Amino acid sequence: MREGLQKIVPIDDTIVAISTTPGRSALGVVRISGGQSESIAARFLQTTKPLRHRRSTVGRWTTSEGTDVDEVVATLFNAPNSYTGEDVLEISAHGNPLILARIVEAVQSAGVRLAKPGEFTFRAVLNRKMDLIQAEAVRSFIDAQTDEQARMALLQMGGTLSKRIAPAKEALIDIIAKLEAGIDFADDDVPPSSGLLVAEELAKVQASLLELQKSYGYGQILTNGLRLAIVGKPNVGKSSLFNCLVGANRAIVTSIPGTTRDVVSESVSLDGVPLRFFDTAGLRDTDEPVEKIGVERTWETLSEADLVIFVVDGSTGLDEMDLNVLVRIKSSAHITVANKSDLEQVAELDLPDESVPIRVSAKTGKGMKDVQSAIRQFLGSRPDEASGSIMTSARQFENVSAAIGALEKGRDSILKGTPHEMVLLDIYDALSHLNELTGEVVTEDILGRIFSTFCVGK
Repeated sequence: MREGLQKIVPIDDTIVAISTTPGRSALGVVRISGGQSESIAARFLQTTKPLRHRRSTVGRWTTSEGTDVDEVVATLFNAPNSYTGEDVLEISAHGNPLILARIVEAVQSAGVRLAKPGEFTFRAVLNRKMDLIQAEAVRSFIDAQTDEQARMALLQMGGTLSKRIAPAKEALIDIIAKLEAGIDFADDDVPPSSGLLVAEELAKVQASLLELQKSYGYGQILTNGLRLAIVGKPNVGKSSLFNCLVGANRAIVTSIPGTTRDVVSESVSLDGVPLRFFDTAGLRDTDEPVEKIGVERTWETLSEADLVIFVVDGSTGLDEMDLNVLVRIKSSAHITVANKSDLEQVAELDLPDESVPIRVSAKTGKGMKDVQSAIRQFLGSRPDEASGSIMTSARQFENVSAAIGALEKGRDSILKGTPHEMVLLDIYDALSHLNELTGEVVTEDILGRIFSTFCVGK
């Protein structure tokens, strides 16, 4: 793999970048990776103690002219025992952007170039310190906004998803070896593998990948968050419910119908899953120009929602406007909430879809736990949650789906008596997609998709 990647991206030089968040802070870190790391330290770090592997050394960092820049703590990591698998020097200085920039400038003056986005992690993949799935998890860990997102990313950084895929790859290699042997040694009385037996083995691999494929839905929700649109006619308490669900007075609440003219959104976490609630304008026919725009934006938001919370007034029952809204959302996943349970309630709401509404009071907070329970039920069980074997990116889903398709084609072919030479093409295709998933097979396009989203210092 190293030789192939070298043709795509040059990695024989030394790189440098600021690895901490832009802005002022107590500390900032400059990272250097490559063969010049030790010589850079010898040239710019003034200290009485020699640098040693994984030992911190205090000294003064200077410019090429010998001018002091800052007192720093330098840590050397010798290859291959470093993040990138190369010699790495990490310099901890005061977190003044000017100081960090001067350290980088000094390093550049010695012929070291600035790192590209994600290049340190790219080199870690290149040097087999991690695979592409783990590299994606590094980015997810940095971007995590909830405990559950961080926990799942940390598990995947440890290789849980990669380890789940490994048995499928090993099984395919074993099937390929048997079929190749039957072809290569046909003249030496080596019997060819039974087509039925091979089909059964392919089915087992396919079943394991199908199970993994199912995890993508939850993985997408965990990564991107669940979008919930709160919709209904005017004055049913949508904004009050929105404020109650997000735990803040984000939306304006009045008794005047049509108060909400635009879409208001807020994010919260439910069991570590990010939820993004959207409070929308009341849905009704109107000639008022501003309100009309608000209604149009409500329909746009509705079309992008994963789950719709349909709000009705439980104290008055349904009218034609409610039923018109329900007709528009019937094809969307939705739950019905009957608000204003603090008032006298209509006994039966007679919803056309025969759903049972959740009785709540946005005024008192009663019933909010029931709404959360309904959202949890929509999320469903978490597939293989403990192991972290959940697909979280479109790239992962595409490769696993393609492998499943190739196995299905190969299985059908061998059951129809297709020559093993032709069946092998499908099995090799499936294996290639799994290798692309982990990085044994890689293209410039894949690298661009993954590492272009990284920060420069990682």
